[in-house]
Amino acid sequence: MRNLIALLLLCVAWPITATPPPASFSASYTVHKGSILLGEMHRSLSRSTDAHYRFKTETYSTGLAALFVKDRIVESSEWDYHGGVMRPLHYSYRKSGGKRELQLDQHFDWERKVVNRTGGTQASSTLPVAAGTLDKLAYQVALMDDLKQGKTELAYTLLDDDETKTYHFQVVGEETLSTPLGTLETLRIERVMNAGSKRRTTFWCAPSLNYLLVRLDQRESNNDEFSALIQSVKGLPPASASP
Repeated sequence: MRNLIALLLLCVAWPITATPPPASFSASYTVHKGSILLGEMHRSLSRSTDAHYRFKTETYSTGLAALFVKDRIVESSEWDYHGGVMRPLHYSYRKSGGKRELQLDQHFDWERKVVNRTGGTQASSTLPVAAGTLDKLAYQVALMDDLKQGKTELAYTLLDDDETKTYHFQVVGEETLSTPLGTLETLRIERVMNAGSKRRTTFWCAPSLNYLLVRLDQRESNNDEFSALIQSVKGLPPASASP
């Protein structure tokens, strides 16, 4: 399940000026290791009455894999827009059902410019946070808007437990994919890795679905290969797809 987490944490960066995302959507994916079905992922975005947004993902094992891996991972991000800039408010992570349970909470205090974090792999702490920093889930929504604006070079600063990291990506071309939703025209995006790294991350986003992720491939440093493929989506413009 650790590999599932790495697979589903996509890519992206800096202070982001954006228009609000769709009021709500939900999407489901299958996750594979090679040709073996490992599990499913469900993600949803909703807007509350106080103009806060909430993005949630839930990942768990299915089929034969569920006999060996019991982990269930639930992540949630809440944010608003301040001066047109995406501003995270609270991030939570819950891993349960397996041999090792883990939880993490990050509360963003933008008036004091700090994050109060509890749980995770380190002791609870209060960390400084710079404007434009995103959490590990909100930046995935920001990616959709950046692609909609036509950006091809992507960089995102995010808070990963108690560390600030920057991920770099680039759009490398267009590609037609066959999916359970039909044939989709997509943008192919690759993460820019350090020289010599064996890891590779590639994902495809569909303009007809507001640049929603529809497929992701990842190769680990030990050459294990994982993938995620969309199965269904609600709340976004219907795809211009053929059977």
